[in-house]
Amino acid sequence: MLKWWLSASALLSSMMIVLVVGFLLQSSWPLLQQQGIAFVAGTEWYPFESLYGMLPALIGTLWAVTLALLIALPCGVAAAMLSAELLSPKLRSTVRFGMELLAGIPSVVYGLLGIWLLIPLLESQFELLTGRTLLAAGLLLALMILPTIMVLSEDAISAVKQSHREAAKNLGIGWDATLWRVLLPQAWPGIRIATLLSMGRAMGETVAVMLVVGSIDRIPEPFYNLLQPAQTLTSRIGREMAEASVGSLHWAALLFCGLMLAMLAMMISLLTHRQRLVV
Repeated sequence: MLKWWLSASALLSSMMIVLVVGFLLQSSWPLLQQQGIAFVAGTEWYPFESLYGMLPALIGTLWAVTLALLIALPCGVAAAMLSAELLSPKLRSTVRFGMELLAGIPSVVYGLLGIWLLIPLLESQFELLTGRTLLAAGLLLALMILPTIMVLSEDAISAVKQSHREAAKNLGIGWDATLWRVLLPQAWPGIRIATLLSMGRAMGETVAVMLVVGSIDRIPEPFYNLLQPAQTLTSRIGREMAEASVGSLHWAALLFCGLMLAMLAMMISLLTHRQRLVV
């Protein structure tokens, strides 16, 4: 009986994946049929003129996710090392509980905090006309994925056998060298999984990013200028879905944005699964 339920659950999960991808592909097919795939590299998004350039939102998504990882990954791993190796069990439990609380806060709350605190801070520090920028989106996403990276990295570091620590101590290896040469190399597969899972969450975040990114369809000039308003795939869907008529080219373009996100998320999931098999 249990085997039957497990098989049915696996089949249902596979069917749901096929159903979601099939729905997105079928819904975005009119746009693909009319304009081919060239619009993905387009830079102009004007639905009333049938221009559906995806490149600005795609670049904005990649920039926001990359910036979030560059900030959250070193901070999260450092916090995990501190919690796993230096804090007392009672204090470690308190820190972990706090991180789990941060992970459970709804994304809209982070977005409101971004509007209230982050955007005015960026405006005053960089003398900007608006703080709604790629930098704001990246900083907010970093805060949102930090608990996931910290908790999973702490689990990976704590899973390293105590005998390895004792062997390094008996060899006269200092704590710093033990950390870099013993603990982190063995915990790295788990840290990679935490990074990939956090990347998936950051890529799919909608409400918080939509509130702080500016939602302007343009490529930063120069491309590394993060102090400009921009657009992401999720913020575009969140802002325009209610305005699009079902079955229109605009609707198809927004569903294609969802298809791109689904493909990226599945790639990340496959990488995560592969890393787990390696571990």
